[in-house]
Amino acid sequence: MEKIEFLRKSTTTPRNKFVIVSQWIKLLDILSIHLEKRGISFTCISGGLKNEERGERMAKFNRIDSDPEVMLLSLTAGGVGLNLIGGNHLFLMDLHWNPAQELQASDRINRIGQTRDVVIYKTVCSGTIEEKVLKLQEEKLALAESVLSGVARQNPRLLSLNDWKFLFSLENSELPAVKPVMQKGFLKRKK
Repeated sequence: MEKIEFLRKSTTTPRNKFVIVSQWIKLLDILSIHLEKRGISFTCISGGLKNEERGERMAKFNRIDSDPEVMLLSLTAGGVGLNLIGGNHLFLMDLHWNPAQELQASDRINRIGQTRDVVIYKTVCSGTIEEKVLKLQEEKLALAESVLSGVARQNPRLLSLNDWKFLFSLENSELPAVKPVMQKGFLKRKK
C-alpha cells in the first residue's frame, strides 16, 4: 500500500493507475478494506462476475483521467479477454508455480494501445516457499524455451514429482522470519 501511496503522489500526467493481482480472493478482500480506509477508488474483477459487468468495469478503469484508480484482479480471471491498458503499474501479490499465469496477467496492461511505461512488481517473502516457487518458475520458463526450440518434450503446465519434492523439501531450512521483498521487474531475483 505504501508503494501505491508514493506512486499516487508522484506528479505524472496522465496519472498512474494500478492493477493488483492475486490468486487469493480473500487477499483482494483484505486489500479492498485498506484501499477504502485510504480513500483510494477501486474496482474488482474476479471469476464470478458476469461478462457485461466485467466489460463495464474494464471500460471505466481504462479511462485514464477518471476513477477507479486501482483494479483488484483475480489471477484466474485475468487471463481471458481483458484489456487493462488504463493501468501502468501491476503488482503480483503472490506467486503461481506456472509463470504463464502471471505472464498472462501482466499482458493485460502491457499490450497494444498502452501509451505509458509499464512497471511490473512481484512480491516475494524471503525465506519462504515463495523463493522456491520463484526458482521453479525460472525452471519452467527455461523448459518452455527448450520445448519451443525442440530440445525437450515435457508438459510445463504440470508439476513433476521432482518439482513437488523441491517445493516441500526441508533441507537447509528453518522457520523463516517473514519479510516481504518488493521486486521491480518481472522474474528478477534480488541479489
